[in-house]
Amino acid sequence: MSRYFEYKKQTEEAYNELKQAYEEVKDSYAEMIFRLALVAEYKDETTGTHLVRIADYSTEIASGMHLTKRDLELIKYASPMHDIGKLIVPEEILKKPSGLTPEEREVMKKHTILGSDIFHGSRSALLRAAREICLTHHERYDGTGYPGGLKGKDIPLYGRIVSLADVFDALTSERPYKAPIDFDDAVVMITEQSGKQFDPKVVEAFLDRKKNIKDIWQATKQIEQFIDERECDPRV
Repeated sequence: MSRYFEYKKQTEEAYNELKQAYEEVKDSYAEMIFRLALVAEYKDETTGTHLVRIADYSTEIASGMHLTKRDLELIKYASPMHDIGKLIVPEEILKKPSGLTPEEREVMKKHTILGSDIFHGSRSALLRAAREICLTHHERYDGTGYPGGLKGKDIPLYGRIVSLADVFDALTSERPYKAPIDFDDAVVMITEQSGKQFDPKVVEAFLDRKKNIKDIWQATKQIEQFIDERECDPRV
């Protein structure tokens, strides 16, 4: 073997080792981010499947908008952090079974700012994306959202995407204060909010990926039913 081919082989092997090491670090980093987000979900008494759905719904919508592979990766791993600010919201407000007072609602709204503050100053592209999502996923396309009252494309794209994913998941999920809405009824409600609560382009991508999104919804619904059955089974 010539020195050139020997060097080429060594370079390829070193590259493959480096790539494998990078993937392992990236996977560990993503898992750490997910587990941190899961802490907030435990406090809010929802399940980890909510985070999985938000990540998957958001990625499907982003794919329907033909975003880059890098964007898809960032939104997949950053979107589960959208409610991390709830870690700092008082538990008596977060777990209140009845409606919130106007004062309590204002405290609850602050989870967007509190979440974004956690990632303030980060140089990581993933954590910067998480900060953007935390801050803007409750903004509305018509400018009536919070915390900044941003309107239209002044709302960062990741925030516009996760906003729809989060609302859709809330509509189709059971909560202590409400029953879940049927999948198709929720799709109608999302469509009716095009140009109001949601970016029409994001709604269009959501509808384009509706079949995949329904598959995700159905799969995690079955998982939650299995978990509920095990918790109710005295033999477990």
